[in-house]
Amino acid sequence: MSSALETDTARTITARFHRPSRRTVKLALCFVMVCLIWGSTWIAIKMAVTDMPPLTASGLRFVIAAPVFIAACRYLNKPMTYPRKLNWFFGFIFACYFAIPFYLYNFGEQYISSGLTAICFSSVAVLMVVFSVPILRTRISATQFVSVLVAFTALGALIMHSQGVAVTSGWGVLAVLCAAVLHALAYIMIKKHGGEIHSLTLNTLPMTLAGVVLTGLGLIIERPGPEAFTARSVGATLYLGVIASVIGFAVYFWLVQRTDTVTASFVFVLFPIFSQLFSVMIEGTAFSHVDLALTGVILLAFGMTQWGQRRNQPASLPPSASAGSSTSSATLTADGQPSENALAAVYAHVQDVYPAEACGFIRATGVTRCANVIDQLSGDRAVESGRTSRTGFAFGLPDLRVLAESFDGDDPVRIIYHSHPDVGAYFSEEDHRHAVFDDRPVYPVRHLVVDVTNERVRGSRLFDFDEHLGHYTEYASFGSPEERAPDVSIAGSADQRHTNQGAQ
Repeated sequence: MSSALETDTARTITARFHRPSRRTVKLALCFVMVCLIWGSTWIAIKMAVTDMPPLTASGLRFVIAAPVFIAACRYLNKPMTYPRKLNWFFGFIFACYFAIPFYLYNFGEQYISSGLTAICFSSVAVLMVVFSVPILRTRISATQFVSVLVAFTALGALIMHSQGVAVTSGWGVLAVLCAAVLHALAYIMIKKHGGEIHSLTLNTLPMTLAGVVLTGLGLIIERPGPEAFTARSVGATLYLGVIASVIGFAVYFWLVQRTDTVTASFVFVLFPIFSQLFSVMIEGTAFSHVDLALTGVILLAFGMTQWGQRRNQPASLPPSASAGSSTSSATLTADGQPSENALAAVYAHVQDVYPAEACGFIRATGVTRCANVIDQLSGDRAVESGRTSRTGFAFGLPDLRVLAESFDGDDPVRIIYHSHPDVGAYFSEEDHRHAVFDDRPVYPVRHLVVDVTNERVRGSRLFDFDEHLGHYTEYASFGSPEERAPDVSIAGSADQRHTNQGAQ
């Protein structure tokens, strides 16, 4: 007869293999969409700058896209302005993502072939991984990094073999490489500082301002005449503005916020392959057996990278797993769920303090145990209502300070966890009342609620904030947590008001 532990483990493994989440499917579809859209942009850019000067072409692209982004923000009720503390980030995205790089791409394609442009641009894949180490403090395995380098090398060989490289000026190569560096830096900074900003907000005003500035400079410096606005250049610019800018930017910014660095970076290795396929279908370019072999190398390298990523982030640990310190590569999965090591540390904590409620934080760099000080509070509502550490929790002043200051640093708290001894894992009305204010979360975090008994941890549930509903809803489940136990009127709650009062 199998033990309860073996049964829980089997359920977890079965769920992981047979129930792909909607989020996973959505991420995969968005990834393919970006590759298809951006794979077609190089031909469009080449067509645009053949007749239209680069400043004007890059600026009009954004001028065309801006009204669509503004209308989308209005319709979806998303803010167009950045949070006040991130005004500097607005300037960074305007300059380093939109204005400077896209002018450089348009400038460069006047002097080098689209094949060499694709090679230079795909260096973003390697640069993103490199930048993530000092900026995000990410740990990239040797297998992952070598796989990216192999794919980049094979991509260069693929394009050079099938299409050749034409250079009329070294300034074109330098311009595209500089643009690639700025874009890689921008994507990593978005992961670090833009996680709580909607993708529409990230794009709308910086892109609009870039369109106005670039177009204005183009009209003053380049002074394009009627001959620049041919059917070819205008049609290509419309395509770049509506399809590549509106859909491509919004979807990829959304992906950057929700996937790991390696996965996001491979867009820049894969979409030139789509570009080659478009070239075969539209222009009749030959695609030999050597080209197919190099394409296979690139896809194999991509698979090796993802295999290595999954090995570092396996399924949930059984509840009895031993505790240990978590590392940045194993604490959170690619979509922000607690990893195997994180759950092990949390489960060990809640078992250590049972029958009291446990509480703490999960960051990218590890799990932090916090002290439940609700029993030490006196003369406040917690005591008056009969709440104790058995039915509630409160953070002390030191932990509150760590929590608040983390959102201004490089390693913010991503998940607040607490346990429900003997009453099931659910987000109670008290949890909601103190975690949400004015239909917005008090802290930009997810909440993990752990179901624990005197015998074992039965499992846990992760809750994420739903902007449309205005409250936290279940996002993921680990193990076999029970629903709310019958005849239970008060469950352990994230009582932020008690927390603040106790810290005074």
